[in-house]
Amino acid sequence: MDAARDERRARNEALFREVNERIEDVSSDLADESEQEASFEVVCECGRADCTELIEVTRAEYESVRSDPRRFIVVPGHEHTDTARVVERNSAFSVIEKLERAAEIAVEQDPRS
Repeated sequence: MDAARDERRARNEALFREVNERIEDVSSDLADESEQEASFEVVCECGRADCTELIEVTRAEYESVRSDPRRFIVVPGHEHTDTARVVERNSAFSVIEKLERAAEIAVEQDPRS
């Protein structure tokens, strides 16, 4: 296991989560009351610097993932099981939970803490 690579990936994931937080904020601000339950797109939080895939989620799904700072939303197949475990799968996305040092970084970098 390459500790430097894993730490870099964890920091990238935290950065993508921050981007998605801003997307959610703007989406929520622009939506009127009837659109609050509509879906919106977020970027995959897999940590690969070259990944630009989008995931459509509802606010409830997004908030469920964000309820734990160790959890991230990724495109199916983008799971890195060496530093995370899959805690949920569906056809649109997987939810991963970071482990060990990656979990520490996720909590330290959580924009909601």
